[in-house]
Formats: sequence, C-alpha cells, structure tokens
Amino acid sequence: MNLEWEQNWLEQFDNRLEELMANYTDHFEYEDMNLGVRIVDDKPALRQLFKTFENKDPEASKHYFNATRYHGNEDGGTLEWTWKIEHTSDFLGLPTTGKNTQVRGMTIHKFKAEKIILERSLWDTASLLRQVGMPAPIELEF
Repeated sequence: MNLEWEQNWLEQFDNRLEELMANYTDHFEYEDMNLGVRIVDDKPALRQLFKTFENKDPEASKHYFNATRYHGNEDGGTLEWTWKIEHTSDFLGLPTTGKNTQVRGMTIHKFKAEKIILERSLWDTASLLRQVGMPAPIELEF
C-alpha cells in the first residue's frame, strides 16, 4: 500500500464505518497497545471499537486522523499519523472536556490480497497527558 491508501483508510473512521470494515479480512489481528485492546478474528468487536471514532453523534467528541508518512510497500509497512480530538467529554478517564488535543502515532499494517491482516498501533500518551495538564514524563531537549 502507500500513503494515499493509508490516508483514505484514516478518513474512513469519519462516519464511513462500512467502508472501513471492508478493509479487513475475516482472519486478522488488531492491537492498540496503549489502550490494551487486542482483537483477533472478531469483526463485531472491531466494529464496536471503531464506532468510538466515527464522528456520527453530533454531541460526541470528534476524531480526525491524518497520514503523515508511510514506510513500506503493498505487503505491509508502518504508517505515521496525527490524531486530533475535539473533546466534548472526558477521554479514557482524563479531564479533556472542552479541550482540543493532538497526538502522533504509528500503525504497523500487514496486507494480504489488499486487505488488512495485521494492525498494531502506538500513540504518544505522554503528549496527551501534558495537553490536559496531567503529570507526564518531561520532554527531553537535545
């Protein structure tokens, strides 16, 4: 795949859930290492998780993803992305209501027949904590 494909995939989180789910084979492994979520071969569970980011409810927080770099080929690779959230409620128990945050993250993808068979993501939790005024590791400067 490539950066254009990955950007389109990220945009499908914005109220295009059916298109998004069509990118996954029936046999897949999904993991968000920060959230501690691992889903294997369970599309209903994956769909339920992805509804969190759907932007369908006008009263819910809004999630916007943007692809910045892709390192790989049609078989798989690593996507670098940003995630902007306009919070209308607390997020993961953090006091985020009324705040806007933006974090960077990375997703590893492996593909088979142009479908996702492996997805593993990490994102900058410390940055999110700093943005909402919570204790976080200090930023190192070199």
